[in-house]
Amino acid sequence: MPIFTKKFAPKVAPPRTARLNIGCPPQQEELDDFKNIRLNLLDKQLCFVDGVWMSGMALAAASGGSGTAPASTAAIDDLLRMKRRIKSLEQENNLYQVKLDVLLDLLTENVIELSAVKGQ
Repeated sequence: MPIFTKKFAPKVAPPRTARLNIGCPPQQEELDDFKNIRLNLLDKQLCFVDGVWMSGMALAAASGGSGTAPASTAAIDDLLRMKRRIKSLEQENNLYQVKLDVLLDLLTENVIELSAVKGQ
């Protein structure tokens, strides 16, 4: 009499209808409150915008504030954001150059093989 003849087959659990909330709309949270993070450090205010910490004065200048100091910080923050963007675009461009080189090498190998086959 074999000991291990029976295969293990778990039962399929029925769906939980009590948790489906049929007829109730899903609860929507206001995520805008979490997108605008502000940090106050002594006399400086920092805001987290588009994945970058920017000075609060720069945001005030961009929204219509006046003065030379906020405009310069806004320009500095914009310059930093543009430098990051340029760096990421250069990396992407380098990746595409490598992919293009690999594809050209593959194409060259296939053309050489095809010409060798046609020659025979």
